[in-house]
Parts: sequence; C-alpha cells; structure tokens
Amino acid sequence: MRSAASAPSPTGNGFAASFAATVMLVVGLLAVLTLWRDPYWVFRDSPPWTRDGAGASRLLDVEMRLIKPLQISRLKPQTLLIGSSVVYRGLDPRDASGVGGQVYNAGVSALMARELPTLAALAVDVGSVRQVVIELDYFMFTAWPPPPPIDRKLATASGRREALVSIVLNPKAIDNLRGRQSRRTEPGLWHGDGYKATPDFDAELVGRITREQNIAAMVYRPGDLAHLERALDLLRTRKVSIVLSPMSAAQRQLVMDGGRGAELAAWRRDVAALAAARGLPFHDFVSDHPFEDFDPAKASSRYWLDTLHFKPEVGRWLLGRIGLGRLPAGA
Repeated sequence: MRSAASAPSPTGNGFAASFAATVMLVVGLLAVLTLWRDPYWVFRDSPPWTRDGAGASRLLDVEMRLIKPLQISRLKPQTLLIGSSVVYRGLDPRDASGVGGQVYNAGVSALMARELPTLAALAVDVGSVRQVVIELDYFMFTAWPPPPPIDRKLATASGRREALVSIVLNPKAIDNLRGRQSRRTEPGLWHGDGYKATPDFDAELVGRITREQNIAAMVYRPGDLAHLERALDLLRTRKVSIVLSPMSAAQRQLVMDGGRGAELAAWRRDVAALAAARGLPFHDFVSDHPFEDFDPAKASSRYWLDTLHFKPEVGRWLLGRIGLGRLPAGA
C-alpha cells in the first residue's frame, strides 16, 4: 500500500500539465508564424515579406547553402543553373527563353568544386531536373579557403524533411519574423527563382573587393577535378553543359600579377579536355567575350558590378551563346 507521502501531488500534476500545454502552445504558435511568414522562403511562392516575387533577406545572403536546396526541392525545376555568386547575380532565369519549364538559379556564394557532387545528387533526387548548366570559376579548383560545404543530407528527401522541421521549430526564426527583413549582408533583392538583382557598387566598394582578393590562395589543384567528374557521373542521364565563367580583364590581370596565369591556363585546358572526353557541350568564356569596359578604380560599369561579377546584360549574352536564350542583336 502506497503512503500518502509517495502519492503524486495534485499540485505537481497540475503544474506538469500546464507546463506541457504552454510548451505545446509556444511551439505551435512558432510553427504557425514561421509557416505564414516563411522567412526562409521554402514553403510558399510569395511570403508576406516579399513583393512581386522579390525581397531583401539576410537569411538568403548567409544561409543559401541550406535554403537553395530546399527551394529546389519545393519548386521542382526542369533546369538548374549551378555556379558561384557570379551565377546568382548574373544569370536571370527569366532570360533563359530557349528552355521549356521552370529554370532555377542554383548559384551559391563561393561554391567550391567539392560541393558539386552534392548539388548533382540533389538534382537527381528531386527528379524533375532534366538539364543542368554548370558554370565554373577558377577559384573553385584552388586552395581558396573554403566555406562550410553544403550538407550532403540535403541531397536526400529525409535530410530535407529534417531540415524543414528544424526551420519551423527554430527559436531564432522569431527574430526573422519581424519587420521587412531590411537587415542583410549585401545589397539587392532576391527572387523566388534563386536570382538576386544587385544594384551598382560605388567606387569605394569596387576598390575594396579588388584589393581584398586572396590571389595567393588560388593555387590550382588538378585533383579537385575529381569532384566535377563525380558530379557528371551522377548527372549522366541529364543534359549537361559546362561553362567557364567570363572574367573581366581586370580580374585576369590580377591573376597574372599574382603569378597564377599559367595555372589559370592549365585549368582551362584541363576542363576542356574533361568535357571533350565525355562528349559534353563546353564553352570557355574566361576571355572569349566582348565585355571589356570595366575599370577597377571606378564604380560598376555597364557590364560589370566589380572585378568578379558580371551583370545580367552579360548573362543574357552567355545564355544565348549556350543555346538557352536569345542572343542580343549584333552579338
């Protein structure tokens, strides 16, 4: 027979029930607010903080390695544009007029070669992707200090479900539910298709970007081509084009002055040989382009935001040259 001292306290039971109910209420409210506000832009086409399919979001600036795979999974595009920040700033999917179905800009800041297989596996797992453009930058295959890579679990349906649950139940989301998301790390408006419309940079910002490039770290590592090979193996049943991203004359000069000119040339030859061996369409636009109006001592030019990033005017020309858009008159 249990003593009165060992019997459950009605007061204790009441507190536990009230605490559990409060926790469930808070979690439920957070989930509802997150799904409605959708600060990560992974549940809805037009969350309330966006306007006309575009909006400023610090989250997309700093967490695109999480957000973009989840967007791809939800949108299920037919064509992916894969690359670094030059892709998400310079290639507007709406300019891909020669493509049927939805086009998604899967450009990711400072994307490195080792992340290509994860994006390829994601494209295969999502199932809708039929065509992939892989736009490569030289630094991807160098000793450039890499950012934390895309989580490989995001290439699986179970991993993406886990990420979505963590987003909904993340208390930090509360901070992202307030205001119009004016806080961000860089200027511009994100679009729901992964493209970021970026305003011109002033001369001060252009100069800082030019000066702060770590050319010394751009030591070419031919072994990193194995990551591209692995991505191509995964995409073997898809239509794939390989593009070497346009570089401004100012950027090419920086590479030459930094003693990396021979390595840049070797990289171009190696990727061309790889594409030829696999019978894939290959386009080397590193210097083969007519857009040489940029002065690193001045603000953004007609065709370039800075030494690294080209504008959508160049992107339209690029898409036309590779057969995914209409070439401008006289191009």
